[in-house]
Amino acid sequence: MRKNRKVFLTAILFIAVIGIFFYICRPKDTVIEFAMFNGSNWDVAVQESYSVIDKAIEKFEKEHKGVKIKYSGGIQKEDYSEWMSERILKDKMPDIFMVLDEDFENYINLGLIENLDRYVMEDRSFDINKYYTEIANSGVFSGHRYALPYEAMPTLMFVNRTLLEKLHVDIPSNDYTFDDFYRICRMITLDRDLDGSPDYFGIYKYDWINAALSNDVEIFSKDGKKSYFNQDKFAESIRFVKSLESLNGNKNITKEQFDSGKVAFSQMSLAEYRTYKSYPYKIKKYTGFAWDCIPMPAGNSGNNVSMIDSLDIAISSRSNKKKLAWEFLKTLTYDTEIQQTLYNEMPVASVLKEVMESKESENIFKEDEDIIDSKLICHILENGIAKPKFSGYEGAISLVDSKISKLNLGDDIENALRILQRQMSKYLIQERGKT
Repeated sequence: MRKNRKVFLTAILFIAVIGIFFYICRPKDTVIEFAMFNGSNWDVAVQESYSVIDKAIEKFEKEHKGVKIKYSGGIQKEDYSEWMSERILKDKMPDIFMVLDEDFENYINLGLIENLDRYVMEDRSFDINKYYTEIANSGVFSGHRYALPYEAMPTLMFVNRTLLEKLHVDIPSNDYTFDDFYRICRMITLDRDLDGSPDYFGIYKYDWINAALSNDVEIFSKDGKKSYFNQDKFAESIRFVKSLESLNGNKNITKEQFDSGKVAFSQMSLAEYRTYKSYPYKIKKYTGFAWDCIPMPAGNSGNNVSMIDSLDIAISSRSNKKKLAWEFLKTLTYDTEIQQTLYNEMPVASVLKEVMESKESENIFKEDEDIIDSKLICHILENGIAKPKFSGYEGAISLVDSKISKLNLGDDIENALRILQRQMSKYLIQERGKT
C-alpha cells in the first residue's frame, strides 16, 4: 500500500517537474508596446475610445501568432507629451505610438522616429496612393516619411437650412465665391425688432485661415522656416473676413446665438458635427433647425477648399521589433476593415479612399434627418490643404491672430501685412533656434 502510494507521489512529482520545465522553456510571446492617449484628438467627447484599437489588436494577434500588443490606458491627451517624455528619458520608448502635432518635428530632430521610406518602397502589399494625398503627406517632413495617418479631420461649412428657408434665401451652390457668400450674409443680417442690433447673423467661427486657404494663400512653408503674409491674395482674404465682421458691427457672434438658431453659417469640423448630432448631445444642441453641408467659399484666386488635419502614428527608431511594428501600423492605418470600423464608430473620417467611397460609408448619415453628402466629404478630403505640423505652428498662428484681430476694414492692410511679415520672419528664426 505504502509502495503504491510512493510510486503515485513520485509520478505526480515527475509530471509536475516536466510541466514546470515546459512552462519555463515554452516560447515567449513577442510583445509590441503601443502608446496612445484616451479620448479624442479633436476635443470632442467620445465613448469607448479604445474600441477600434482593441479590434485592431484582436485582428493583428490572430494573424500573428505569438505576438501580443500591449498598451497603457487612461493617459489623457493633455498629459500625453509629458508621459512620452518620461519614457524617452528612461529609454523605454514604446515600439509604436500616436504622435501629437506639436511633438512631430521635435521627435524627428531628436532621431526618435523611424524613417518609413524603405518600408513604403519595399512592402509590395502596401500602396501609399490608397491614402488621400494631402493626408498621407502629413507624415512627411523634409522629404522623408516618418508617420502614417490614422484619422482624418476635414473642416466643413454647415448651413442652417431652417433659417435660410425662413428668410427666403437659397442655399449657395458648392462652387460659391467670396462675393456670393458676402451677399448672402448681408441679406441674412437683419434687425427685425428694430432695436438697433441685428437679430440674425451670417457666420459663426469663420476666420482668416479659412479665407486664406480658399484663396490659394500658402501661409507658411512646410518646414516652418518661411511665412508668406506680404501678398495681395492674403490682403484680399483679410478684407473679406473684415467685411463679414463689419456686417455685425464688428461684434463677436456668440456660441449661444449660434445654438439658438440665429446664425446661418458655421465652420465646423466633422468631429464636432458627428458628436453634437449624436445621442445624448442632440437633446441639448441643434434640435430646432435642420442642416446642410457645403464647402468653404472660394476666393478670386482659389477654390472651395479647407484645412484637413490628421492624427498620425509612428514607429520608434529605438525599437528592436520594427518589422512587427510596421505590420501593426498597417493594421491600424491601412486595413480597410479597421478603417471602416473607425469611420462607423468614431466622429472622424477614414484616411483611406476605398473606405470613404464605400457603400457602407454612404449610409452613415442616412439615418440622420440632416444628410451630409458622403461624396462631398470625399471631395473635401481629396482637395483639402493639410495642416502644417512644424514645431511652433500653434504659437505662430496665435501671434498672427492677435495682430489680424486688431485690424479694421478701413486700415492700410497691405502695410500691416508687410510689418507682420517682418515680425513673423524674426519669430520663425527664433523658433528654429529652439529646435
